[in-house]
Amino acid sequence: MRQCKKRGFIFGKNAGIAKLFSSIQNAYGDELLSKIDPAYNTGKHEQWIRLKSDKGQLNMPLARHLIIAQHLFSSADHFEEALKNESILLSASSSPSTPKGEEPHSNRKTRYRQKIELLLALRSDANVEYLWKKAYKPTQWIIENDNAWLMAKLRAPKQVVVKVEKSVDSRDAAYAALIEEGVNELYRLTKDPKRVNIRNLQTLLPGSLPHELDLRKQRFPLTYQQIKLHQESVWHFRLRSLVWTISELIRMKLPVNYSTVRLTSAVASKVFLVFSSFFEWDLDSLAKTGVDAEALLKSTGVARNWEGPPVAISF
Repeated sequence: MRQCKKRGFIFGKNAGIAKLFSSIQNAYGDELLSKIDPAYNTGKHEQWIRLKSDKGQLNMPLARHLIIAQHLFSSADHFEEALKNESILLSASSSPSTPKGEEPHSNRKTRYRQKIELLLALRSDANVEYLWKKAYKPTQWIIENDNAWLMAKLRAPKQVVVKVEKSVDSRDAAYAALIEEGVNELYRLTKDPKRVNIRNLQTLLPGSLPHELDLRKQRFPLTYQQIKLHQESVWHFRLRSLVWTISELIRMKLPVNYSTVRLTSAVASKVFLVFSSFFEWDLDSLAKTGVDAEALLKSTGVARNWEGPPVAISF
């Protein structure tokens, strides 16, 4: 988190998770991140970065730890140096003057009061039973040493939280129309195809949608529907990329086989073999007659959200 702030990934006084995630996407690209991280591959981008620790551990897969560390520190040497510096800061911040178990009474009262106040603020209907459950030791100490303060807190009027209805944004219908009109251009077969995902669909819009999923649904319901409707699956993206490669190899009168596809396409060679068999492509015939990439893709009959051939589960 300290390194996030040094790199400018800041949100208020905290680390800017959304800024860090966007920077990682720009640096590595959707295709590479999808290969490395299964959750990213399936479109689970909400809370992809979680910096809150659970028993001293960040609750994320190891690969994600490595991606974030690489992006923040650039190299293993810089990361190791930062760890050493962090260790020095930790040891310097530890005060040896007060032995464990001998915390001054006033310090303990302040610390336990803060804990209780935080729990009461988080839950308006909190009672003593709730405090016992969530913070046993602070509650026990406060009841024994500061009970009048606790009773006053529990009897105090609760602040009424006014919920403001979030209306639909006036741009919603226009944004939805822009996606519907422009999506076919994103699906066009090109040399450097991009998967039609949430991020790339939003490039069709003049403004950004809310980052929070619930807010996006509330403020832009029609736009959200269009985005969900037109998102491309990983397998359709692989097929679209491979079809373009095949058409180009044939156009340049090069052989279409395992070796040439491996050298000229980002799609794995084994995927080429699976597709050739599944769609029963007669590559020799296509090489003789020529091929129109759009027509070949259309002939497969698969939808843009295609989940892949039955053998896809082995990949």
